[in-house]
Amino acid sequence: MNALRLLRGACRPALASRFRIVAPRTVPVRFFSDASSTQSKPIIPGIGKGKTSTGIVGLKVEPDWYNVMLNRFQALLDKMEASDMPETAQYRIDVTKWCNFVIRAVKSNPEDPEAVEETVQMGQVEELIEMAEDEMIALDTYLRTRMWELVEATNTVYDFEHDPMKDPMGKDGDPDLAEAIRRGVDAMKTQKEN
Repeated sequence: MNALRLLRGACRPALASRFRIVAPRTVPVRFFSDASSTQSKPIIPGIGKGKTSTGIVGLKVEPDWYNVMLNRFQALLDKMEASDMPETAQYRIDVTKWCNFVIRAVKSNPEDPEAVEETVQMGQVEELIEMAEDEMIALDTYLRTRMWELVEATNTVYDFEHDPMKDPMGKDGDPDLAEAIRRGVDAMKTQKEN
């Protein structure tokens, strides 16, 4: 046993002189989208381009989130523009506002998906991409069934300028509402007496 140890010890310098041991080199990683960039930023695991997981089962990380988001949300706007849905349809107004808001957030933070997520407040960029895909399905259904016509037929007018300080029993109040309140109060008094 000791002889074997001595033999191993004697071989080590001989092996070391024959084989040069080199420490592994670090290779900077660059993406095609970084080609115009003059400086290479370090990739931090879990953040930005170093993101390895969304933390949501079944939802993969999208490394090209910037281009994918712009394409998906612009496709929604283009499809609505090419359709015969009127510009006054509430669905079109709402989806247009949402798409424009997300596109502005993405364009103002092209290198920082976390800033986009913070601005939009609707989840991770991968979730936003999935929402845009789902909205495209909803838009197709909306256009195919011409749903804006059904909405207009059943559209109820609501008073969003209601003044809670206005006295319904006063001289400027609604006489029908005042009468309904009086009947309700009288019914409660009668019920309490019995």
